[in-house]
Amino acid sequence: MTTSEPFQRARRPEQKEERRAHLLATARSALRGGMELSDLGLNELARQAHMTKSNVYRYFENREALLLALLEEESALWRSDLDERLGALSQPTAPQLAQAFAGASAAYPLMCRLLSILPSIIEHNVSPERLRTFKLNTVALVGDLARQLHGRMPSISIEGYIVFVRQAMVLTIGLWPLSHPRDALAQVMALPELLPLRYDFEADLAAGLQLLLRGLAPMSPAAMNRKTKIL
Repeated sequence: MTTSEPFQRARRPEQKEERRAHLLATARSALRGGMELSDLGLNELARQAHMTKSNVYRYFENREALLLALLEEESALWRSDLDERLGALSQPTAPQLAQAFAGASAAYPLMCRLLSILPSIIEHNVSPERLRTFKLNTVALVGDLARQLHGRMPSISIEGYIVFVRQAMVLTIGLWPLSHPRDALAQVMALPELLPLRYDFEADLAAGLQLLLRGLAPMSPAAMNRKTKIL
């Protein structure tokens, strides 16, 4: 019996990393090509990657673990994009900072799709050890980004920017599905009388972030959520 798998079993660390990168690239290509997140199981991934399912399990415990790894990679790309956008602003105003953040987010729709199902689906079926690593990395990302934003616009404290980044994630999780309804709902939302209920992801995210910045500007560190102190 023959197999379509083009890879021999990975034994060296660099070979294992090559296989893992191949699986993530295959998943990314499929999802960017329009595949629904719910359709990307490990069976389908194995088929598209020309690997056996048992081999796929060597790298990801399940579909959710795969999606979590993909979210981490997309988030790293988003962060690089955001860094470039912020670096192009000499003395950014709140509207410019909000637009840079929203524009970078809109440029990575796969990240937003994954983030929108993170608390409701992905985090429900991943091992505690993996979740712990992910959450600790997220804490580090939030703190690092808050310090960067403070350096660009110091009128808001680092503690304030921690609140900003945390709320930006909440806005993204909520706005993405609202601004990308499924076919049946999209037809209904096209009715002129429902215009007030339509959402534009980038525009509405920028507006929400600008309001956050406006509200955070006069707040002192003592008024911030106690959770920010861990950073």
